[in-house]
Amino acid sequence: MEERCVISQLQNKARLIRRHIITITTAAGSGHPSSALSAVEILVALYFGGVLRHDPSRPDWPERDRFILSKGHGCPVLYAVLAERGYFPLEWLSTLRQIGSPLEGHPNMLRVPGLEASTGSLGQGLSIGLGHALAARLDGRDYRVYVLVGDGECDEGQVWEAAMGANKYKVDNLTAIMDYNHYQQTGYVPEVMPLEPLKEKWRAF
Repeated sequence: MEERCVISQLQNKARLIRRHIITITTAAGSGHPSSALSAVEILVALYFGGVLRHDPSRPDWPERDRFILSKGHGCPVLYAVLAERGYFPLEWLSTLRQIGSPLEGHPNMLRVPGLEASTGSLGQGLSIGLGHALAARLDGRDYRVYVLVGDGECDEGQVWEAAMGANKYKVDNLTAIMDYNHYQQTGYVPEVMPLEPLKEKWRAF
């Protein structure tokens, strides 16, 4: 019964996040809503499901887990989740993409509490995450790093270079999560650049 209650709460939170995404991207007249919507359940599970170790009152807590949105154009979902978790006021959401707003079209870690990287140039997030993971080892800390990459983003060779690096250095505190929504800017992923056999490619590392 308790598990159902938790799942129900997460489902309700996911619906709220979707509502935020549609509201703020519609008001802004732009903002990649489809890319944001496809990642809702992933971010809700991480931030509300007890996966990430974090503290909204201390965004720079050294022992926090790190989350990096490599597909930075999908940032409306991350903004909505961070606002609902209390990293910044909910009122900020209505300023998405406005002149002077901290909520830019791609995430700027210098302006928004809770962001671990400024992303948007596709393919770079996993490399950044690998750097964070290696830094934890050097600093003697036990935090984990989670990186969300898009399936279309995996056309970028840097994604696979980062995977090779993680394997070489035997990194065990880095988790790559793929938003496998089958779409990218110019079409259907299997038609633009087939990724299959995807499981076998990742397991090779």
